[in-house]
Amino acid sequence: MRSRSIATTLALVAPLAACAGGGASPGSMAGPPALAYAPPPGGAVTYLQGDTIEMEIDAGGQMLDVTVAMSSVLDVTYAGGGDEIEVTIDFREFQIDASNPMAGSQRGDESEIDGPVVFSMDRRGVGTLIASPDVDGVAEQAVSPQSMAASFFPRLPGRAVTAGEMWTDTVTLDIDENAGSTEGTTIYEFTAVGDTVVNGATYLKVAFTSDDDRRQETMQDGARITQDVGGNGSGWYLWDSGRNLVVEQFLQARLRGSMEVSMAPVPLGLDMVVVQHLRLDDGGDR
Repeated sequence: MRSRSIATTLALVAPLAACAGGGASPGSMAGPPALAYAPPPGGAVTYLQGDTIEMEIDAGGQMLDVTVAMSSVLDVTYAGGGDEIEVTIDFREFQIDASNPMAGSQRGDESEIDGPVVFSMDRRGVGTLIASPDVDGVAEQAVSPQSMAASFFPRLPGRAVTAGEMWTDTVTLDIDENAGSTEGTTIYEFTAVGDTVVNGATYLKVAFTSDDDRRQETMQDGARITQDVGGNGSGWYLWDSGRNLVVEQFLQARLRGSMEVSMAPVPLGLDMVVVQHLRLDDGGDR
């Protein structure tokens, strides 16, 4: 395994589970179909994912600007049905570019990810990890199989909703992986905006806000690094009731907090903006 410097960790501090959605308790309602997952026709789809992180680190009055850009082409297959769906996510393509004034540019790609992420989930999207890929290099700091199982798909109400209806949910993370551990809680408030038409197709648009609080610990080159961040975000997703899947999702969040490094005399301040975009690839231009 390649050595991961402290500077790399500073560049890659970001909550990659921020796309997690929420849902109310399942129920029944006449009228529109339920917002609930099921294997789509054909049992396989491809998603395009792009994330950017702009971070400002206050190192005792010296301000460091860090930028991280990530993109993925993800082949997603489904098996089973009913109350338990097995999901397999393969990284067909993956690119990460972290620009850090302390270490220059650091890059990684899909060659650092060996194997798929496999998890089971219920119809609301609550997932349990089954199998993890071997992740190495820079990608190890950015790809968390446990986070993907818990929150790659937004959680759904498991019932039909009407325009203007609101609901809340809480997503909790308790992750322990080779790259480090993460504990976090995100509270979501959702609003069913109503139908919207995109490229001639009609989808249900759901808007949401997030209130995020998390703590992450890693060991890098003998130094313990602890990060505490929290903040708020807003976004939306488009639901295709005919295929029982999310066709697009967007989130922007502002997170602030501190980072303690065992060899540093004082905590470092963190201020970051995270933008995440996920969309279904229906064979059009990328």
